[in-house]
Amino acid sequence: MCGIGGIVRFNKQVNDIKSSAILLNKLIAHRGPDGEGYLLHHQQKTTTAFGNDTPQACIQNQLDYASQININEANEAYDMVLLHRRLSIIDLNASGHQPMCIDEGNLWITFNGEIYNYIEIRKELQDKGCIFKSESDTEVVLFAYKVWGKKCLQKFNGMWAFVIFDKTKNILFGARDRFGVKPFYYYKDKDVFAFASEQKALVKMPFIQTGIRQEAVYDYFVKGEIEYETLSFFKHINELFPAHSFELHVNTGNFNVDRYYVLETNARYESYEEEKFIVAKDRVAELLINAVKLRLRADVSVGACLSGGIDSSAIVSLMDNLNKESGVKEKINLFTASFNDITIDESPFAARVAEQTNSAFYRVFPNSDELVSDLENLIYCQDVPIWSTSTYAQYRVMQKAKEAGVKVVLDGQGGDELFGGYHSYMYNYWAEILKQFKFGKLHSEMKGFLPWHLRYSFFAKQHLRFSTIRRLPAFVQYQINRNYFGDLYYLNSQFLNENKNRLQSEPVPKNLNKMLMQEFTNTRLKAYLKCEDRCSMWHSVESRTPFADDINLIEYAFQLPSSYKIKNGVNKHILRESMRGVVPDIILNRKDKMGFATPNSQWIKNIKDAVRPYFDDSLKDYFDMHKINRDFDQMFSNNLGPDDTRTFKFIAFAVWKKVFEM
Repeated sequence: MCGIGGIVRFNKQVNDIKSSAILLNKLIAHRGPDGEGYLLHHQQKTTTAFGNDTPQACIQNQLDYASQININEANEAYDMVLLHRRLSIIDLNASGHQPMCIDEGNLWITFNGEIYNYIEIRKELQDKGCIFKSESDTEVVLFAYKVWGKKCLQKFNGMWAFVIFDKTKNILFGARDRFGVKPFYYYKDKDVFAFASEQKALVKMPFIQTGIRQEAVYDYFVKGEIEYETLSFFKHINELFPAHSFELHVNTGNFNVDRYYVLETNARYESYEEEKFIVAKDRVAELLINAVKLRLRADVSVGACLSGGIDSSAIVSLMDNLNKESGVKEKINLFTASFNDITIDESPFAARVAEQTNSAFYRVFPNSDELVSDLENLIYCQDVPIWSTSTYAQYRVMQKAKEAGVKVVLDGQGGDELFGGYHSYMYNYWAEILKQFKFGKLHSEMKGFLPWHLRYSFFAKQHLRFSTIRRLPAFVQYQINRNYFGDLYYLNSQFLNENKNRLQSEPVPKNLNKMLMQEFTNTRLKAYLKCEDRCSMWHSVESRTPFADDINLIEYAFQLPSSYKIKNGVNKHILRESMRGVVPDIILNRKDKMGFATPNSQWIKNIKDAVRPYFDDSLKDYFDMHKINRDFDQMFSNNLGPDDTRTFKFIAFAVWKKVFEM
């Protein structure tokens, strides 16, 4: 796991991209404290360079990609610089150093991620005559590109963002993994192309003129969306979306982006059949075991984040079984966020899993005072404003992993979007049943989920929210939202009016698998994975997510009928049953859904005086500062209606604007 970046100039008047590249690498140093490397290119000549954090073993050795000169002493007018920060996970030796090359320097790569099936691909490539000089998955990616070209992406099982310099063709080929586990951002104009793992690095480039993109701010406050479009909060800085690749012609600047993968789903309604379900349940178990097994491949110890929910508990339990089978006696290091409020504290469930697996159990107890102290770092590490304080719990868990000396953790992110874990998905499934006129089935599903006096009102409210209102004209939706969400009262009315047409949206699918696919491929899950990546990498920890990037498990799960995912009002039915005998029943039988819950309301009240200085007139283009100053205590005492996370967004945005000097 690493940080990557690069700069290409098309206009010779763009000066000193080397200094910009050094700054860029410094700004993502937290992603890779174990190494630093550069590839410098000028008039068909390539040179490798080292920096202050390059290990001595990576300098002037026998490898073709050994660092040759000190980056500070390089003095050519370079046309391209590729750079890399290394977090050593696989092949800890100098042979894993990057940028890496093969084919006598004709193919170079800067790579962030893990190809978990690299051993199998390596064997296939060796059978084709490829000769490897390292034990790294990075070299496997290079040879896969050499042998299969762009089609190499179809071979990979894992998470990745990389750029390959094909010197023979004089192009950069870049790609991001199918579901967005690893990040990739870029800037391009007629003079320069630059890319990086994090936006904060691009924002500081002297040749990039950026600013706040109002549309993204509106989507954040009104629609609750973060990075749902390729352009987000920073003007002119693009996100390469998941399942996309690009080609850049280094001389001409010609740039093309293509989608290389589309997830298929089973949208047909199929009734539950017990015999077929048993076969499917066993296959889910088999695929999940293999997904976890592949993600245990590392040359360092692997721990896990453990919430106490079904997803993370399944991963930890399988890790324990696999370690026992392979003779590993080292205890698994588990990391959990705990709170004194029993209504949101899941640590007793996590402790049950830790006890069953005889693991080393680490707990963190975040509080509002610590949140205030960490608030600017939290927002800065995330690049963009965040939804709620739950991100802070994740931040502290990753911090604890680093303190414990753990470089790799497995996490359950993606399980809800794969198997229908959120209660809101009940509406999509019920609507799917209703379309089939299966009223008896609908009644039994509702009965299993809620008491009779609540089930129909739940369905009606969800239908109003996800279907009826979304069909109305944008200005009507705007008025409804203004009346329902009290926080919108404190936004600048001109700002709201200028962007209100963005509120127009399509009704959500009345089909469970279609809804899951929508949230898995570019909306909810991608935003959560962004938080996961920034929290972990800020603390130089690699987070691996079997549910979110194992292609075999994901493709199989999306071919399962909806009736196998929700049964008798219980979500994740097939995952629960596939883990019987593996995960403690007390966890498999849970029907509550917490996620990374925090005492959000209480924390907002506790920190309101500490964050008051952030609310000055620099926010007046977005906030109605007269109303906020007048009602500040009331506003941050969470008296604004049904969703207190919306209130925290005011704090997050105010801090973000200051930290990034926007």
